[in-house]
Amino acid sequence: MNMKFDGEIVDWSILFFIVIFLSVGTYQRNSLWNSEVRLWKDCVEKSPKKERTHHNLGFAYQELGRWEDARQEYEEALSFNPYYFLSRYNLGLVYYEKGRMDEAIDHYKKAIELDCNFPDLLYNLGLAYHQKGLYGNAIEAYKKCLEDKPDYENAYVNMGLAYKRLEKREKAIQSYQEELKCYPDNVYAYVELGVIYKERGNYPKALANFKKALTYPGLPNVEEVKKMVSSIEAGQK
Repeated sequence: MNMKFDGEIVDWSILFFIVIFLSVGTYQRNSLWNSEVRLWKDCVEKSPKKERTHHNLGFAYQELGRWEDARQEYEEALSFNPYYFLSRYNLGLVYYEKGRMDEAIDHYKKAIELDCNFPDLLYNLGLAYHQKGLYGNAIEAYKKCLEDKPDYENAYVNMGLAYKRLEKREKAIQSYQEELKCYPDNVYAYVELGVIYKERGNYPKALANFKKALTYPGLPNVEEVKKMVSSIEAGQK
């Protein structure tokens, strides 16, 4: 979603698009992933036909942003076990990161066939649909995610963004409000509510939400939000 501030365009939607990667190995800090690559390369050499070793090497590559290497290892894992859910799912995420949404969606759907009650998968499927401009499909994926996990963080925010793209602003408002019921400190929900209320001419509510957002440290594009507040306050004088 784009918001215009004095001729500038701020893309807020990428702030919510947080994909979830899975590994069957131990999670480590990023600084250790090079050593993880060495570890799992050694494991692959010793057990070249085990899907788990290829998967975890792929995951280590993924953490280093080596997407093509990660893709190859996940494909290798699936060649030994086509039903290995973790590699199927993470392969979809790799394609998402590479901007290849059709392939990401295809792998997500195949992963759903293996484990249909997995909220992270449904959430990320929604993100891929959203990036494709398939906002109705995205909403349905978010809804299914929320059926499995009603308090899934940012799912309602992203649903609100999709509804707004479909010009269904009342449903967008409801989605942002639902997010705040679960996560009262979700700053992005306040910003998005402020934007919609400003568009509707409801300046008191717009101001209240923008000012609430500004109380949180680390708000991205804080200066642009301040400009929105200033412009509303100036128009009320």
